[in-house]
Amino acid sequence: MIGVKNLKKRFGDNVVLDGVDLTIQQGEVIAIIGPSGTGKSTLLRCIDRLERPEEGELQIGDLQVDLSRASRKDMINIRKRTAMVFQNWNLFHKKTALENVMEGLIVVKKLSKEQARQIAEEQLKNVGLYEWRNHYPRHLSGGQQQRVAIARALAMEPDLLLLDEPTSALDPELVGEVLETILKVAQEGYTMLLVSHEMSFVRKVATRVIFMENGHIIEDGTPGEIFNHPKSDRVRDFVRKIEMFNAPEYVI
Repeated sequence: MIGVKNLKKRFGDNVVLDGVDLTIQQGEVIAIIGPSGTGKSTLLRCIDRLERPEEGELQIGDLQVDLSRASRKDMINIRKRTAMVFQNWNLFHKKTALENVMEGLIVVKKLSKEQARQIAEEQLKNVGLYEWRNHYPRHLSGGQQQRVAIARALAMEPDLLLLDEPTSALDPELVGEVLETILKVAQEGYTMLLVSHEMSFVRKVATRVIFMENGHIIEDGTPGEIFNHPKSDRVRDFVRKIEMFNAPEYVI
């Protein structure tokens, strides 16, 4: 079980997260939706301790951390249990695809280069990029770079996979290949927390959907409940507006 308790984050006078509580069960794929600027990405970044919240506790199995006071050791332990896929890939430009996937295994998990290589090659096969393993990011398309980033995250065998709008920086024609990879990962049973504006994909991949606004979780339910039978007027209005543009964003 993974739990987030009383997570609070502000930037100056702007309260971004206002006491968020969240429980995630193993194997759940939770999509976080809502208007821009409502704390969705900040929630993921606080969980991974890329941002320091003013308050908040994180539990992943037997690991318990006060996120507001996390030590360097705490952050290393969090990164051993979680993995983040960013909007803009964050690959090392002077390392090959294979070396990018190996990096966390060597630095964080302290594996030997040979062990790291075997795992990295397997994960690149998993995302369909084994033949590109010796290419540098500049030789890869945006979609391929994002799939390398997904392979890098999976190589860490995380208890929780965090995906922060993983297709937002891609050209429209490249979105489908990345979403197909994420769908495959979800079907393999990974526990995932996904921020996305691809609503047709959210309907397809998520087992649970959370609607956030103004730093609060407004509604939490299955995709059918959130999109077809929302309880609050705010979520109903949001769904109505996105349904005005209900053509599928991608084809799988």
